[in-house]
Amino acid sequence: MYPAFAKLPEEKQELIMTICIEEFAKNGYTNTSTDTITARAGISKGILFHYFKSKKNLYLAVVQHAMDLLVEKSISAVEAIGATDFFEHIKEIVLAKQRVTLHYLHETELVQRVISHPPKAVEAEIEKLIQAYQKTFTTPAMLRSIYKAELLDAAPLRDGLDADAVFNHVTFVLNALSNKYLLLHKSHTLAPVTIEQKLMQEIDTFIDMIKYGVYKQDT
Repeated sequence: MYPAFAKLPEEKQELIMTICIEEFAKNGYTNTSTDTITARAGISKGILFHYFKSKKNLYLAVVQHAMDLLVEKSISAVEAIGATDFFEHIKEIVLAKQRVTLHYLHETELVQRVISHPPKAVEAEIEKLIQAYQKTFTTPAMLRSIYKAELLDAAPLRDGLDADAVFNHVTFVLNALSNKYLLLHKSHTLAPVTIEQKLMQEIDTFIDMIKYGVYKQDT
């Protein structure tokens, strides 16, 4: 979309994108200054607009770059998981997602901000961008593939339990737990190592309840 920017050396492209992500994540679309971006990047404002034509185009390019990066790193981390038990697999997914999120915190903050509060100036374009990602990465088939639902299908479920219902409930709760501990990280309430330990403990407790129930069984 932006051939002049694409002609830059990769390191320069990455520098500009990194600075833009940090500024937009911290200040939002309206309050981000292109003067600050160009000063940090060591380029003129004219050059920046030569690359992207407008602040609006710049913002959309930055958001898409952040989304692409998070998806790429998350998929790569998930593909490296070798667990053969469904619950162990999704536990590792949550941990992998948490690590990617914390490593790319500015990208995550920007994407979360734009999803929850899209700027009015780019609202229509952001909606189309999000819909495109949802159609690709959040379809039932894609989610079943990522979470390896076939491992649950083959598990010895109790009579009367529907595998899809279990799958939907478990993935929903674990995503909520992941978001809970991400907020703790952002608030600097706990050290990152402690957060990961507590997240894993809470996941283990939840999985134990799902696997074996809450009430004692009659013997």
